[in-house]
Amino acid sequence: MNDKLVLREPISAEKPAPRTTPAHADGVEAARAGLQAAELGGESRCQAAHGQSYPTIRIQSDPVVMETERPTIRNSDAVHVEISSDDYEQFAGLHRSVPLDPNADFENFFEEARLRFHEFPRWIRRILLRFSTRGSSHGAMVIHGFPLDEVVPPTPTSPDHHLEKPYHASEFWLSCVAGALGEPVAYLPEKEGRIFQDVYPTRVNEANLSSESSSILLDFHTEIAFHPLMPDYLLLYCLRQDRDGVARTLVSCIRRFLPRLTPGVQDVLFTNQFRAGVDYSFGNLKQKSGAGPLVAVLYGDRLDPFLRYDLDLMVGESPSAQHALQAVRLAVNAYREEIILAPGSLMIIDNRRTVHARSQFKAYYDGTDRWLQRLAVVRDLEASLRDRVRGSRVIATDFSAFL
Repeated sequence: MNDKLVLREPISAEKPAPRTTPAHADGVEAARAGLQAAELGGESRCQAAHGQSYPTIRIQSDPVVMETERPTIRNSDAVHVEISSDDYEQFAGLHRSVPLDPNADFENFFEEARLRFHEFPRWIRRILLRFSTRGSSHGAMVIHGFPLDEVVPPTPTSPDHHLEKPYHASEFWLSCVAGALGEPVAYLPEKEGRIFQDVYPTRVNEANLSSESSSILLDFHTEIAFHPLMPDYLLLYCLRQDRDGVARTLVSCIRRFLPRLTPGVQDVLFTNQFRAGVDYSFGNLKQKSGAGPLVAVLYGDRLDPFLRYDLDLMVGESPSAQHALQAVRLAVNAYREEIILAPGSLMIIDNRRTVHARSQFKAYYDGTDRWLQRLAVVRDLEASLRDRVRGSRVIATDFSAFL
């Protein structure tokens, strides 16, 4: 972990934290952040609905030094927002009013969840709308305090085990937020193409480059960076925290570290000189780097580019490309932010601009391990029509030629 990480005790609920604007923001971003703070104003309650407080990262002038505070700003540029006790019952009522089973009829379940999103409090709808239309300088956001499933079964331990929970609060909140951002999709090789994917450690994949690992750092990557139809957003909902409370999700956004890359390096990153390796879950069982299509690391607007990167599996096809990848690695780690997810926390990652990673942690394989649910979201469902299983949301692009 970063040796410049500075922790301090959360401030008391009676003493609201000062509003902050990301120190790196340029003039446009600073003005935007100021406008959001003025419009959204006011402090939310610092006490979580479940009696917990959550760490919020606040960036200082040194981009690697971070402090932890309780969230107080209802602002789409803040890393964390929290559902207050005043709003908690409204959320609980929304979930109780939807008795549908997402495993039996996902389309009707999702349609109902998308409609129920419009009954969310106005402040949180505004935050999500702005995140969808403008993005964020952090490239990620965590909403804490969603009502939990009444019963959460023991965490599965087998990679082949699919557990249908008796209650579906987590699927409902994921669907509500997904509906505000776009359309949920699944990928056939991952978890047999299930829309809601359970992410938990397994003994067989403990040290593999897989979301089921635990004993290794799953290093920074764009979700399925090799895929021409990769998700625009990645949603993670925490059902159960790891027993020791040490597992962290790390993020780093191109909007923060782009100025660290020289113009010459940026020029190289905009060219198709990089091989993005196919993921382990898509059949790259030997975990071979560079076993995938040629891609550019940066694409889109030169001043506000999108990012496609995988530290473990991407290789450069030339010395200049390898040098550029090393520059990205250093920049990503210099501007990384570390987040702990607790039960009821829902994390949104802008997969077009933000890479994510997961720290190592100890798995016990006794039903108490970390358990997340993952949902992939695209802004345009029609773009994947030719690659989807007919009549479904499951993308089935064939990568066998690279394996």
